[in-house]
Amino acid sequence: MAGLATRQNTDRSLDLQRAIAVTHKRAQWVHTTALTVSLLVAALGLLARLEPKAIPAVSLVGALWTAIYAIALAPWAARYQRTSATLQEMLDTSLFGQPWNRVLVGPPVPEELVSDLSSRYRDREEWVRDYYIVAVVPAPYDVLFCLEQNLAWGSRVRQRYGQLLASVAGIWVLAGLVIGFATGVRVPALISAWLVPSLGLLLLCLDTYRTQLANTRERTRVRELVIGLTADQHGPRLTPGPEWVALARQIQDVLFILRRQQSRTPAWFFRRYHDRDKRAFEYRKRVLEERLGPP
Repeated sequence: MAGLATRQNTDRSLDLQRAIAVTHKRAQWVHTTALTVSLLVAALGLLARLEPKAIPAVSLVGALWTAIYAIALAPWAARYQRTSATLQEMLDTSLFGQPWNRVLVGPPVPEELVSDLSSRYRDREEWVRDYYIVAVVPAPYDVLFCLEQNLAWGSRVRQRYGQLLASVAGIWVLAGLVIGFATGVRVPALISAWLVPSLGLLLLCLDTYRTQLANTRERTRVRELVIGLTADQHGPRLTPGPEWVALARQIQDVLFILRRQQSRTPAWFFRRYHDRDKRAFEYRKRVLEERLGPP
């Protein structure tokens, strides 16, 4: 059986990678649109400060947009997130030799949809190649290191993104309070003219922050268990077999649940820190290779 480094760059694996990228982009389009519109609606609070007669209309627009986001856009993004998570599950189980958990995941994405999504990929091919940093270590530690990357890399990026959106929400509320108190606006007027139009923005930012933070905590918890399996150089070694398959499947189940809850961060944000994070995992790879030895 070809090694992980070879299998992840086969035509089948690359098709799945392209399909994942396309569905991820669609989910992120929903989130980006929601964030942009939320900012525009929130900015209407400034208009209301200049034209007090517009306050009722601005408040109504803010409330309507909050309802539209909660009722329509959030479930729409969730459908794309589930498809993306299922495609990632198809890729990982194929690469890692894991059984398919039909009870948790459901059926795989139909092949015709995989082909259609893959054909819509328009970004650079280098971004879908060599997805995992593969350690040259005995099996199943090579797969274990890939699972560790899924847990740790996602934690780093998601924590940064959640903190960014939480900061946006905090700065916006603080700006409203400062402007309101500086201009002598009464609290009811401040709430109706500034905070009500901002409800959609605040809901989006805080919901993303809450989900990403919970996602990060769970990834960190499981990653500590994974690292413990390689921490003791003189302890019992993992070997391919039923016990390993059951353990790997449990880790993969956690990853699927977390991926389904919240889509990955925007591609531009991920790439902003990609090289820094990659260096950290390459160092971890060298440590494992020195500790565990070659296959």
